[in-house]
Amino acid sequence: MPSKTGFTFTRSQFFRDIATTAEAIGAEYSSSTTKMVLEAYMDSFRDSAVLWRTTDRPGGALNYRFYERRPRDTVAVAVKAGLLAADGDTTRLISSWSSLYRGVSTELCDFDAANGLAKTWVFLGGVRPVDEVLRAQVVPETIRRHAPAFHDLGLVGVRHVAVDHQHGTANLYFRVFDPMTESHAQRLMSLVGGGVIPRSTYDDLTRFTSPKGYTFSVTMTPADGEIERIGFYALRLPAGQFPAINDRLATFFRAAPSYDEEEMNAVAWSFGPLGKKYVKAERSYCGRLVSLMQEWGSPMTTVGQDA
Repeated sequence: MPSKTGFTFTRSQFFRDIATTAEAIGAEYSSSTTKMVLEAYMDSFRDSAVLWRTTDRPGGALNYRFYERRPRDTVAVAVKAGLLAADGDTTRLISSWSSLYRGVSTELCDFDAANGLAKTWVFLGGVRPVDEVLRAQVVPETIRRHAPAFHDLGLVGVRHVAVDHQHGTANLYFRVFDPMTESHAQRLMSLVGGGVIPRSTYDDLTRFTSPKGYTFSVTMTPADGEIERIGFYALRLPAGQFPAINDRLATFFRAAPSYDEEEMNAVAWSFGPLGKKYVKAERSYCGRLVSLMQEWGSPMTTVGQDA
């Protein structure tokens, strides 16, 4: 295994690692698609922080993501490489969000190991007022109309936005500055029509999120504004400690290699209407992900480690 000291992202090592990780968790993988992605974004993978991502769903995709350290038009790169349509609705929406705070916003990309570009994210350069984010030029009224509900629930500051090009959805990632409480968590469930967070899950939420707050996501369909799911994030889990996860995610955390100076494991609990739920998992690959997230002010767990 390569040394973690001074590890540099290389095409050959990544091809080996993505193939073995996909096989371990039973995810689809395309070497030709991966080659196309790396040819388009090699500079970003080499200079950025990189992580792995999957879910606890059987056969769920293996994703990989880079976190840029400098402003870059990743959408233009994707269009030029044939990974994204220039006139797509999600393309126009994320470009509008990216231009809101031009010069300080940073674009990030998620890729599906089998199908290529999956999501484009934008770190807005800090925590931004939700009303400013919703007033971006291309944001449809179907999404803007949720503003009163967001304010009522204390969701007023947005750090990241994203679009899912494969599923045609849009995401807001809120920075919640208060510690997790059962009453607030249950109120947030109103966004997906109600439902109860299981006691065991809530216990994990309170254990693995920081007293200084957490990241909360809302996923919407722009066409009709329907909120498809919400998510609670626990970032930088303590070494060797995990919430309740199934065998697939346990295998993922064992199999996905991390050459980062400090490993970053994370989970997110996702809830949808009618009691639908699943768990997402992320694991750092390289590029000093923890230090970058600290620079961005990402809330991370303090269980058994420094904040």
